[in-house]
Amino acid sequence: MKNLIISLLILVIPVSTYLFLNKNSIDYTAMANDKNNPSLLIYTSTMCLDCKKMKEVIKELESSYADKINFISINALDNNKKIQESIKKHEVKVVPTLVFTDINGGETDKVEGYIPKEELINKIEEAINE
Repeated sequence: MKNLIISLLILVIPVSTYLFLNKNSIDYTAMANDKNNPSLLIYTSTMCLDCKKMKEVIKELESSYADKINFISINALDNNKKIQESIKKHEVKVVPTLVFTDINGGETDKVEGYIPKEELINKIEEAINE
């Protein structure tokens, strides 16, 4: 009985972890077209220090711009097929990478690496006014 429980735990924990992580995968294209607004796709990684700093900057700006631009955070390490396709489409090579898209999903601007808050505000304003 003890061996059965151990065997189940060995199988259940990795499978449930995999399912949990994959259920958090997103279809960014559906989200991007939700509000008929341009989108900011934020490719990040949990182990990236610049991503964490960028996340704090974006968090500050989200409430001010939430009704004008869609903020979509994407884990670049996710093996989800749609996410991997979007990484190839936007040629994401480093994280953080910020990709601005128009209401049709076409890329209008891309920034690789951390950028200061003021510069991000300017990029968001440009995306909104295009």
